[in-house]
Amino acid sequence: MSMPRYGKPNLSYVSTWFADPHDKPMWALNLMKYRPIADYQDGRDLSISGADADLLYNPTGPLSDVGGRVFFASDVIHQISGDAISWDRVAVAFYPKRMAMMEMQQLPEFIELHDHKDAAMEFTIVMATMPTDDSPQPPDWSMLNEGDLVLVQVSNEQPSTDFASLVSARRVGTYAVEGVIVGDERTWTTATWDIITQADADVLVAASANLSNPTRYAMILQPLLDMMRN
Repeated sequence: MSMPRYGKPNLSYVSTWFADPHDKPMWALNLMKYRPIADYQDGRDLSISGADADLLYNPTGPLSDVGGRVFFASDVIHQISGDAISWDRVAVAFYPKRMAMMEMQQLPEFIELHDHKDAAMEFTIVMATMPTDDSPQPPDWSMLNEGDLVLVQVSNEQPSTDFASLVSARRVGTYAVEGVIVGDERTWTTATWDIITQADADVLVAASANLSNPTRYAMILQPLLDMMRN
């Protein structure tokens, strides 16, 4: 499989997995920016959007083969903090161990499917995240009601506003970012997940003009209830 065009693999971080005798579960957080039109390196012309090419990627089979599953996937409704990158989708893939991701990437089915991801993605950041001690697994999504939204925030060590503190958010998870697997030179430390109402979302969107910060990505997402409660 060739090197991806959608981000720089962090080989120095990933190489630490091979030397760690105590591998551990990983929740791979994906921030995704699609190409307007899918761009296949082999020249095929499917005349589809990057988002549609990502649907063709859909690696649930290879992920299941290594004991993982798609934990979360949702389109971004509002991005209320960040930089010039407007993310299109957020997804989380669970792996029973970090090395399972490496094993998956060697599977013939995954290698074939990966052409669609490379065509679909303009840029992506993939982070290895692990729940903190106060975030039991699996997360308690029973608080998620019909019509609720999800606020996900990814931050580094620089001080910035926790948007969840501005509304009556219900936090369901705090994850430490162990490292960036694919992305750029930036580092991140924490990812948080909160349930909010549509009214909360309206408040946050209104506040974002004054509080947006390039050191914190904050996105409001439309959750898929069946997936979250599976």
